[in-house]
Amino acid sequence: MALGLGDRIAALSNQPNADLEQSLSDILRRRESLHALINPLGLGNFGVLIQSKGLSIAQRQQPLQGLTIPPMV
Repeated sequence: MALGLGDRIAALSNQPNADLEQSLSDILRRRESLHALINPLGLGNFGVLIQSKGLSIAQRQQPLQGLTIPPMV
């Protein structure tokens, strides 16, 4: 969710049907795929190992993006 998947799901749900080749079933299939990625019972329950080597002091002090959970509004 911290990487903006919620926004992506909303964008897929609210897309105007300008492209006639993109059917409702395609939009729903993509939406369900994103839901599967964030579902804690499915693929959404995984860990990430982040490593680095040879970073400068300034680079080490820079916070990483996308690793915090956004507050629920």
